[in-house]
Amino acid sequence: MVQLEEVEDQELDQVQPGPIDDTAYDSADFTDTESELSDDDQISAAPQESISDRILALKDILPPRTRRYLSSTLQSTSGLIQKGAWFGGKGLWTLSTGALMLMVPFAIALVEEQQIVEQEKEIKAREGAGEILTPGVGTGKGL
Repeated sequence: MVQLEEVEDQELDQVQPGPIDDTAYDSADFTDTESELSDDDQISAAPQESISDRILALKDILPPRTRRYLSSTLQSTSGLIQKGAWFGGKGLWTLSTGALMLMVPFAIALVEEQQIVEQEKEIKAREGAGEILTPGVGTGKGL
């Protein structure tokens, strides 16, 4: 069986140094350090932060409830956009393949029909030209 034994820390019982009485301070102990530093020294002494660090620090401005609301709203919006893009892509694929499967044979048939019509016109034009040059030869009436 395990027995627990409380061990007291002696450092916690010691009196820790605290603020000193105001009467013990002398005005000579304090010096003006701002006059010793130039503006350039103060700027270079500032910690280097990136833009992303500053933006991430802004999240602490919003209360947790508002952050949760914004987060859930952004997640649901991005989910809807992803689903819409997925369904839209599938729909576009279906429409484009359907159009190709239907329109290509239709276009080929239309071109063939136009070629046949042009050939018929050409044949009629030859017959008309042949009758003008030699009347009655092609019809058998002249004999």
